[in-house]
Amino acid sequence: MDFSKSRPIIEKKIGYTFKDKSLLKQAFTRASYCNEQNHGKINLQSNEVLEFFGDSVLSLSIVTLLMKSKSQRYENGLKTEWNEGDFSNIKSRLSDKKNLSLATERLGLEKYLIMGEGDAKLGIENEPSVKEDLFESIIGAIYVDSEYNVGTVMAVVENLLSIKEYQKNDTPPIQSFKNALQEWCASKLHKRQAPIYKTLSEDGPDHKKNYKRGCYIGEKLYGVGEGKNQKIADSEAAKMALDALRDEAEKEAKKQGVALATPAAKLREYAICHKMSSPSYKDLGESENSTVAKRIFVVECSFSKFCERGYGETKATAKSDAVSKVLEKLRLETKSAKKSAKNSTNQKSVQDKAPVQRKKTKAKKAPAATKK
Repeated sequence: MDFSKSRPIIEKKIGYTFKDKSLLKQAFTRASYCNEQNHGKINLQSNEVLEFFGDSVLSLSIVTLLMKSKSQRYENGLKTEWNEGDFSNIKSRLSDKKNLSLATERLGLEKYLIMGEGDAKLGIENEPSVKEDLFESIIGAIYVDSEYNVGTVMAVVENLLSIKEYQKNDTPPIQSFKNALQEWCASKLHKRQAPIYKTLSEDGPDHKKNYKRGCYIGEKLYGVGEGKNQKIADSEAAKMALDALRDEAEKEAKKQGVALATPAAKLREYAICHKMSSPSYKDLGESENSTVAKRIFVVECSFSKFCERGYGETKATAKSDAVSKVLEKLRLETKSAKKSAKNSTNQKSVQDKAPVQRKKTKAKKAPAATKK
């Protein structure tokens, strides 16, 4: 393949024109090709170092873009619409292997990879991890070619990863799997030990590690995840563990003939107790942030005067999320009503105890006797 002919096509796809064309070629050159060619004393560098740069700059670009749209300066410093967990969660979702792999595949960039014969025979370009590496290498190459200008990188990242869709969204990101698992275990309904994460294996060179982590509840291994850092591996392990625990709970409930108190069941019970119309649900399909690799469904729950949308990787979890939001609104409304009633009672009590001030009235004089 003559890479020089492919350069203009690639540059148009990514929306950036390189000043140093050799950097773009290096971004697409895998170590397997260099190992084969360098035997002929040709000094070639693979894309591994560019990938390392790209990984770090990509995280900074994503965080900066989100901060610019979800924060503002004020007299006491920085005020944000989302908390630290929300920012961390959305950054992880945007920069994870599946999302970067999908972005590369969507542009068809993997077909321009320069590989060794062994990799080519194995069709290695179709591996998600290889497409992820290529995306990060391109970002690293842009960073170097632009004289380390993060603003230039941010413009490319914003376009390739559709970050604007997250910037428009006023609803914080879906809760991370680790937080969801932590809350599930700590709930009064389940009362499980807190999850513990352990490294099961670690391989690869220092600049390109691959971690395999296990999620334990007590002594039992419930989930295993892999990733280029421990945080990603833990997230995958937590998701697997959460699914396994839910399956266990459902099976146990069926054995005992007991229905699990799902959010939907609680809301239905609330409606019956208060003689209100049953909640209604509307399937809104998939979110704008949904991808082939990670589908996100949207379900709307309407009850009384409340209407909330829920998000989840299945329609069931999206429905549960929507119902939970309605239940929270009902809880806050009830709490507010009780507080108002208490204040009203206290005010009435104070008024009742206050001394009654009566107006003094002058005694009427008896009419004078008249002489006959």
